[in-house]
Amino acid sequence: MMPVSLESTDYHDLRRKWFRVSHEPGLFVVEGTSDAVKHEIHKLRTHWQDKAIQIAVGDPYATLPLIYQLSPVQPIDDLVACKNALLRFQRSGWTPGNRKWVLVEVSSYLHPADLGAVHYILYRQKLRGVSVVLFFHRYPTIASNPENMSKLPVSLVRDTPDQTRRLLEEHLQMVSKDKGKEKEAALALYNRLAWVLLSKSADPARYRSCFHFFDHNSLFQRLSATQQAVLWFELGQLLTKNGKHYAEARHCYSKAREILVHEELTETYRTGKWAALDNGEALIEMQEGNVERAITLEQQAGQRIRQLPDGPDQRVFQIQTLLNIAGLQLRAGHYAEAGTTLLAAEKLCVDAYVDWLGHVLQLKMVLYQQLGEQEQEYELLIQLLRMKTNAIHSKLLGRAVEIAGMLIRQGSEEKATRVYRLLMMGLPVASLPQIRLIRETLGRLGTVTPTDALTQDQYINKLELQLEGWEQLKHWNERRKSGWTIHSSRE
Repeated sequence: MMPVSLESTDYHDLRRKWFRVSHEPGLFVVEGTSDAVKHEIHKLRTHWQDKAIQIAVGDPYATLPLIYQLSPVQPIDDLVACKNALLRFQRSGWTPGNRKWVLVEVSSYLHPADLGAVHYILYRQKLRGVSVVLFFHRYPTIASNPENMSKLPVSLVRDTPDQTRRLLEEHLQMVSKDKGKEKEAALALYNRLAWVLLSKSADPARYRSCFHFFDHNSLFQRLSATQQAVLWFELGQLLTKNGKHYAEARHCYSKAREILVHEELTETYRTGKWAALDNGEALIEMQEGNVERAITLEQQAGQRIRQLPDGPDQRVFQIQTLLNIAGLQLRAGHYAEAGTTLLAAEKLCVDAYVDWLGHVLQLKMVLYQQLGEQEQEYELLIQLLRMKTNAIHSKLLGRAVEIAGMLIRQGSEEKATRVYRLLMMGLPVASLPQIRLIRETLGRLGTVTPTDALTQDQYINKLELQLEGWEQLKHWNERRKSGWTIHSSRE
């Protein structure tokens, strides 16, 4: 996929297509002078308004990675917040809300991690209806590092873990020598301790070491109440996931609760953290088999969340908690209660929160599966596969294939064909091998007309061309990087 010149008639034809309601979304690559690129992005942003998100990527070490810029709240110097944002993206991708356009201004070149983020949202997550436009400056320029740019979020994405660890250690040593930088020293110590907790390691002793350090080392007391509470909470979560240290995890949560009464914390922050601790303890109870106690704790968390001020965070926490409660109710066999809980969650998934509806409907599918309501589960599956905001992950794909297989055994080939067709059109480009297998299965069913077969083959060819175009872009971007020419920002 080679860039289209901003000054060309091809670009103007392309832009006319974008302004049509029926335009086909995807990846578009444009190249122009820096002034022309900035002017064009401004015009497009003005036209699309809140349907577009604008991102600027300069030198990879002088601007935040794309993953962070996609987030409405960009973490800067808190390692736990930075790691959580990364993990959310790696697990769930990007939640676009009502945004349909990602306009990226690239003044130098795209770092492999930024290319990977674009690939993820377009070709793995398959955000249907969302387009990404990469505007490259024709003459790459390099900007000086801004003084207020934290190295931490950049290093987490750009560097190896060892380099990030050294960065944290050097920063801690540097600020610890300056008596007038107590707050900076506390933050540096907090980040270094968080690194020990969150970095990948096969050494189980590190959790015991942290547990002892938090409980007995006076250095830990130099951290703010917020920092101490966060670290106790993170350690509690890790000990819970470890599956062997539930007593120690409970102690962590207890220590966090003690700290949360500190007067420096706002009531909103305290209430949110209390709810998170309820959720953490519910997980312990569930893993110990105490499902009823886990449900009670999640319901308690839900009551706390309702006390928070109205806003995006409160609504998302409400939906997540209701999903947790419904999952536990299904596990306990409380099917009527689970249905009521899921209905409450479904009512919250409107407007900017419609992306959560897929999660609710997938749990409703589990409910109908448990009740043996095959027809209702089938109809929900069709609804899910048709949704533009729902990504087809491996679990949903597996269940869809199971349902199609059952339908074939029952002689309902037409219904099975419907499932397979929607899967073909809904799976992302990265799932091309599975798409080819589904095409072969449809051919064997004998329910596909020659016209349909031709359309499906053309669709697969189109996906193959998309992947070829992506590889071309990667090579072009690499050549751009290797042939780097530094010009002044004025052309």
